[in-house]
Amino acid sequence: MLDLNQPFLEPGDSVLCFGDSLTAAKDGYVSILQNRMKQHQVINAGRGGDKTPWALTRFQSDVIDRKPDALMIFLGANDAAVGRGCWADEPTVSVEAYRCNLVWMCHLAKLQGIRKISICTPAPFFEDQAYLAHGDILAPYCMAAREAADQCHCRLVPFDAAFQNEWIRHPGHSGKLLTRDGTHLTAEGNLLLADTILDAWKIK
Repeated sequence: MLDLNQPFLEPGDSVLCFGDSLTAAKDGYVSILQNRMKQHQVINAGRGGDKTPWALTRFQSDVIDRKPDALMIFLGANDAAVGRGCWADEPTVSVEAYRCNLVWMCHLAKLQGIRKISICTPAPFFEDQAYLAHGDILAPYCMAAREAADQCHCRLVPFDAAFQNEWIRHPGHSGKLLTRDGTHLTAEGNLLLADTILDAWKIK
C-alpha cells in the first residue's frame, strides 16, 4: 500500500525527470530540484515537443538504461495540443491513449526494478493566447494522469491543483500568470512546480 506520509526518496537515491520542454528547460524546475536536493542525483531526461507516444519510443534508452532509483513522469501538455492549431498535421492523442501510455511507462519501469514512480499532472489550462487557440482541453488529461497514478500506485504530484490555486489567489487577473507564452513556465511557475513536487515527495 502506498504510504503518502513517507518520503518518496531515500538519501542517495537518483531520480530521473522524464518529460517534454517544461522538463528540458535549462533554468526550469529540474534545476531547482537539483539545487535543493543535494542528497540525491536529479537527472534531466526532458525533450522538447514530447508526447507520450513519442516518449515511449525513447523510454528504454532514456529511462531504463540509465537505471535510476526513482522516476517522475511529467507529460501531457503536448498530448492535449497535437492535432490542433500549428500541430494540426499530427495525429491526436486521445485522453484514453494518454492514460494508457502513462500506465505502460509505469509497467515497463516496474519490470526493470524501478519501484519508486511519480506522475505529475499537466497544468489545468493553457494561459492567454494559447487558451484562446486551444480552449479548455487540459482538464481531462489532468484527470487521466491522476487515474494512471492511482491505478499504478504511484506518487501523484498535483500540479493542476497548485496551478489553479495560484490563479485563485489573483482574482481579476487575466492573460499570463505562470507562463511566458501560455504554456512554458516563468521562473515563478517553475518554482511553484518544484515546491509542489517536493511537497508531494515529503522532501524539505
